[in-house]
Amino acid sequence: MRQLIKKQPFLSSLFINLVLFVVFLSIFYTRFGTTDDVEMQMVLAGTGIIQESSANLRWSHIFLGHLLSNLYIYFPSLPWYGLYLTVAHLLGMSAILYSILILKPSYYRVAIFVACFLLGETALLQELQFTSSALVLGTGAVFLLFTAISNPKDKRQKLWFSLSFGMLLLVEMIRWNSFQLIVVLSLPLLLYAIFQQKEKRIANLLICTLMLVGAWVVEQGHYWIQNQDPAWEAYNEYKHSLSAHDILDYHKPQYEWSPSTADDYFYKVGWEYEDLMLFKHWFFADSTVYGVQQFKALQETFQNCPYPQEHLEDRLWQFFIGSPIQDYVFYGFLLAGLCLLFIKGNRWIYLSLGTSILMIFALLCALFLFKHLPSRVSYPMAFYLIALSGLFITYDKELQRKTKLFSLIFISFMVLSNLKMVTLESSKTAFNKMYWSAALDSLNAQADQLYIGGGDYYMQSTMTPYQATNDSLFLNFNMLDLGHFANSPNHYKQLEAFGIKNIHTEAPLDTNIYLIHRYNASFLNWYANFLARHYDLHIQYDLVRKEKNVNVAVYRIQEQIRDKPNSQGISLSNMEKLGIQPKKKQSSPEDAQKPKANYLEQEHFYLPQ
Repeated sequence: MRQLIKKQPFLSSLFINLVLFVVFLSIFYTRFGTTDDVEMQMVLAGTGIIQESSANLRWSHIFLGHLLSNLYIYFPSLPWYGLYLTVAHLLGMSAILYSILILKPSYYRVAIFVACFLLGETALLQELQFTSSALVLGTGAVFLLFTAISNPKDKRQKLWFSLSFGMLLLVEMIRWNSFQLIVVLSLPLLLYAIFQQKEKRIANLLICTLMLVGAWVVEQGHYWIQNQDPAWEAYNEYKHSLSAHDILDYHKPQYEWSPSTADDYFYKVGWEYEDLMLFKHWFFADSTVYGVQQFKALQETFQNCPYPQEHLEDRLWQFFIGSPIQDYVFYGFLLAGLCLLFIKGNRWIYLSLGTSILMIFALLCALFLFKHLPSRVSYPMAFYLIALSGLFITYDKELQRKTKLFSLIFISFMVLSNLKMVTLESSKTAFNKMYWSAALDSLNAQADQLYIGGGDYYMQSTMTPYQATNDSLFLNFNMLDLGHFANSPNHYKQLEAFGIKNIHTEAPLDTNIYLIHRYNASFLNWYANFLARHYDLHIQYDLVRKEKNVNVAVYRIQEQIRDKPNSQGISLSNMEKLGIQPKKKQSSPEDAQKPKANYLEQEHFYLPQ
């Protein structure tokens, strides 16, 4: 076995990872980490939110879109999107183990890799997500590039360079932001690899630079191809509006509703409190209210607002004491610290690993303070530390028995703790899928019905990574997303398929259009207020069904029209003549506490062109 590992490191790494993947996926339930993945899968398969397969994805490259959409067309019974993310994980993990075996093959290092797989990869594989999948693949590509630079006399060097470049291109096509992050994370490792060599330093720097340029060209090619369609060009401008991210993802304190911000900013772009709250809950299915012009105007007025000192202090407290430094992230730093203790090398290795630890800690802190730090970003960064430790960790032969035993026992405790978390998440996934599948099945959706609002509540829990999209469970369940997917050309294709020009004005008139959301949610009041102010349409909700085991309800939207006068001869058409004011809608608890503005809205405000 030892000879096989030395002679066939590629086949050995691939075989070990295949065994680990098969065992893990056979035992644990997996799910998609975000609704982004669910929606991109439905776009590729032409189901749910769109009636025909499309290669245009919100975050991934159009080349990948064409490949996957064609696979769905010709082989619709296979879950191609989930399989492609799994393959990205498999390639990344195989490249990591291959680099470990090339550096120094031994049973001990294989055991360390298996422990790192159970500690680091299992959590990412259990919650499959395109951002984290790209980062795992990117880690493998960087390690392979490190191997190529560190072995200039090996006859396989050119092959390693080619494979690492191909993998980095795939990372870029999965998500450009993940590619940017992995480039930053890899700087200490690659600079160490380049400058430890006495020869070809400039050549290696040039190769790495050309790889970056090549990835950037491929990324620009995506937008060049997609922007040939004016509709997608306009949507890409909309998607990259900075203030939209500031409000939705970054939760900047400047964008909170107050008397001063309402008068100075929000009223001037036509937003009321309810408009802002809808947008913060991922509603922007109206380009006249939530358009590029509004975002540009908000960006211009808010861009010079400093962060309040109290906000920064509170975020720092949360960072060190609250949720961001979760157990998984903590394990990454612990393992990296253990590696520093047992590593055997020159000072440059210590400097490279120490710089990586400090840089990742600084990045985590900066992202949490000023941007956005979801687990799909913090976990892969911790995973990079775990993988880096697996690459370098070794032991002093003079203390071989003690260090080997201690390191394996120490890591095993962390592995058991992580597997406990993965097991709990797996059980939650299984129960959620059971309850939501029963709810969706009992909904008995028909082909001519359209469900707007929260259809992704059903889909994220029921459409798991390895379930075919042409399953009978999803048959006839047509939905219209009012959030992530709204205002995109694919969104308008769905409207066109149902003969709808404006969903807000036509939903109350069509008995086949239903609204899905949490039962008695504040969203319902905000949306009713939105229709009243922007469309002069007064609506009421009729509860069609409320699920028992999951918090979701289905409503019919109906216009408040009284065709016949009541017993006193009063109807909506004549009540103003009789001096009667319509009854105000009951406010949600959040509405009752909202602050009031001091001044009236200006009559005219010219948005930037």
